[in-house]
Amino acid sequence: MTEIDTKNSCFQCRHLFVTHDKNKRWGCRKFGFKSAILPARVVLSTSGMKCASFHNRASGDKIVNVRSKGRFA
Repeated sequence: MTEIDTKNSCFQCRHLFVTHDKNKRWGCRKFGFKSAILPARVVLSTSGMKCASFHNRASGDKIVNVRSKGRFA
C-alpha cells in the first residue's frame, strides 16, 4: 500500500466528518460511509488508487446556508 499525501488527506477535505461512534470515528459524506481509519486510507486499500473525490475546504466555493437568507430584525 502506498503512502497518502498528508497535504491532500482527509483533514483538508470538505467531505470528512467526525462521528459520535467510538468504533467508527471518521466519515465521508461523498462516499457515505464511516470507518475506524481515515476514509482516504479506506479508499486506497479498497481501490488501490488515491481518493478522486477530494475537495479542498479552503477553496473559494462557499456552501450557502438556506436559513441565513432572510430578514434580520
